[in-house]
Amino acid sequence: MLSVPSYIWLTLIASVLHAFSFTYTKQFLAHSNNRMKLAFYSQYAVGLIAFCLLPWVDLDQLWANIELIVLMCAFILIAQTSYLNALQHGDASFVVPMLGCKMFAVAGLSVLFLNETYSSIVYLGAAGAFASLFFLNDGKLHGSPKALGFILLTCVLFAFADISVVVLLNNGMSGLDLAVFVFIVPTVLLMPFSPVIFKGDWQVSKSFSKTLFIYAVVQLAGIIILMYAFKQAQQVTMINIVQSSRGFLAVGVVYLMARFGFSHIETLSKRQLINRSFGGFLMFASLAVAILGLQ
Repeated sequence: MLSVPSYIWLTLIASVLHAFSFTYTKQFLAHSNNRMKLAFYSQYAVGLIAFCLLPWVDLDQLWANIELIVLMCAFILIAQTSYLNALQHGDASFVVPMLGCKMFAVAGLSVLFLNETYSSIVYLGAAGAFASLFFLNDGKLHGSPKALGFILLTCVLFAFADISVVVLLNNGMSGLDLAVFVFIVPTVLLMPFSPVIFKGDWQVSKSFSKTLFIYAVVQLAGIIILMYAFKQAQQVTMINIVQSSRGFLAVGVVYLMARFGFSHIETLSKRQLINRSFGGFLMFASLAVAILGLQ
């Protein structure tokens, strides 16, 4: 029996949570068309909840790595803004699976900055995971040109953030510390300036607050689990290969959310479900191949 490393299971759990949270961000567009505001406020929401975890983190690690943490937060904020722009121009079931392209940006950056190396079978798994995106997107790798451009930019920015994560973990920071700091820092630095940054559009309605709270709880839980996976694996590319399962999971999430009447969520046809189910099978087969390459 294949012994699957625990960080694989942790990453899969995080992927389930993030398949929901990334799809759920589509709900933000019902409250505002200002994607920068939505990106910033989604970070604030998670940051406010993360404050409850401060008694269990090492603040000395924050001050020792403040420059890199701020840089990582900047990558994430810009990436989140770009992602919301992609959702504005494309369906969630197209945009979310395309996040799997991030693993190629991560692989390239890992070779440059982290000197990571893998056997050829791991890269075969990565190629299979990328091929599955063809079926997850109804037999095409394009949607709205604007959505495609924004999601590719998002992948590159998130890849830089992932490289920062591994560097910080290698510096001795714990997964919980990093998960808390990545949300608290932008909340502390930027939230007081929101009335200036967004002028007359900085208020948050009761319904938007509820949407942000649901997103924040799920997103933070997924991030904490993912940081523990990074800490165990110490391999950013492999984590991203497993994370690409989020594309398949998102198809199921989109289907269920549409059935339960969530707004701004597309309804999938029978043909789309068949195509994307096959894509999901290819995705998980590719993950199995990649895991075998680590044994």
